Amino acid sequence: MPRRSRSPLEPLLTAPAVREAARALVEAVAKEAAQRALTPAQYERAVKEIGRRRGRPLAFPTLLAGPGCGARVRLADGTTKLDFASGIGVYGFGHGDPNLLETAAAAAACDTVFQGHLAPGGEYLRLSRALLRQAGPRLRHCWLSVSGAMANENALKMVLQRHHPADRIVAFERGFAGRSLALSEITDKPGFREGLPLRGNVSYVPFHDAADPGSTQRTLDALDAHLDRHPGRIAAMLFELVQGEGGFHTAPPEFFRALMERCRKAGIAVWVDEVQTFGRTGELFGFKTFGLEDLVDVVTAGKLLQGSAVLFSKRYNPRPGLVAGTYAGSTVGLAVGARIVERLEEEGFLGPDGRIALLARRVEKRCAALRRRSPRAVGPRTGIGAMHAFVPFDGSAELARAVLRAAFDEGLLLWTCGASPTKLRMLLPVNVSDEELESGFAILEKSLQRVAEERGLPC
Repeated sequence: MPRRSRSPLEPLLTAPAVREAARALVEAVAKEAAQRALTPAQYERAVKEIGRRRGRPLAFPTLLAGPGCGARVRLADGTTKLDFASGIGVYGFGHGDPNLLETAAAAAACDTVFQGHLAPGGEYLRLSRALLRQAGPRLRHCWLSVSGAMANENALKMVLQRHHPADRIVAFERGFAGRSLALSEITDKPGFREGLPLRGNVSYVPFHDAADPGSTQRTLDALDAHLDRHPGRIAAMLFELVQGEGGFHTAPPEFFRALMERCRKAGIAVWVDEVQTFGRTGELFGFKTFGLEDLVDVVTAGKLLQGSAVLFSKRYNPRPGLVAGTYAGSTVGLAVGARIVERLEEEGFLGPDGRIALLARRVEKRCAALRRRSPRAVGPRTGIGAMHAFVPFDGSAELARAVLRAAFDEGLLLWTCGASPTKLRMLLPVNVSDEELESGFAILEKSLQRVAEERGLPC
């Protein structure tokens, strides 16, 4: 493991007096939160008001209040639910983690709430170092930002500037890149760009199909066809190593390597989107899990990071003025993001025998057992590490939503991904306990049976 450099600000955040004060604040907040709870009527009114003010209701009637515990999230009415969605990947160490809350409390007392690129603080340096020491020798630079979409926007600008006048991007079918105007076009989901003006500069290739022995060659042929059709016009290919919205599909390393080597031969950038996979595949970066670090030019990270970043090789270092922005992230987000990376390194989470790899095997075992007991309700599982999904019943969106609602009523938060079929998605805390897994899968099985009984379906 690379030796970790110490940031000039690190002694401040780890000083005993600072940690003691931070611990006291965290405990005081938890104590006060435990004594406050909305009545059912107050809770319902608050949830409805959120929906009115933002213009559409919440997907689930969830209003958080006070620290939870592990995979259990505390709601404002005093109840708790098991959270297997993790805010779509944000809560990497679950809820109410004392070490992260103390880090956040200490960082919050520093100079400013947000840090910018004009005058960054020590947390900025600490996080940049943490990311680069895990990224490998090719990626030399790190630019921090707030959201995953902003990181991908920065990456897009870098590859377009480097390959100007090339202005086209190749992406996978069913891929997701983000919610900005440009990224909505790269995302292969028409409903996410309804009514938006399109430039028409994105070409798609099929993702890996495990049922097709010729899948790699078919995708290579599609990439070659785009290169022939648009000579000198393609700037980069975007690789989502585990498709998130697309259904938690992944592929063998040789599939990605063949495509990346073809990109390298064609002189176009290899851009990897790890906004969701960051910290979840068994290594900090998924491209290291797949053994691709020698081929990556630009990579983005987010979600579990509590902010976002784009890492890039010297060749893609942009000219001044292209990539800027007021905010690099909140001081709390930068400090907690760095601490998350450090804990993943120091507490045995990474590597083929690490805690994330062990978690993957535990989830696979439970999914297989659930499928044996309910073969008509539980379809194939996909995923890797701390991210898994399976097809419920016939894979229709209606039945998937029905299971989500039933699971929520029973005390479990899940989310969906994919289309035709629609899957139930789990983005588990990397430190989820055996007890939490057992409880969550018991609720899941009960929810599947409930939907089957209500709709007269075999289970």
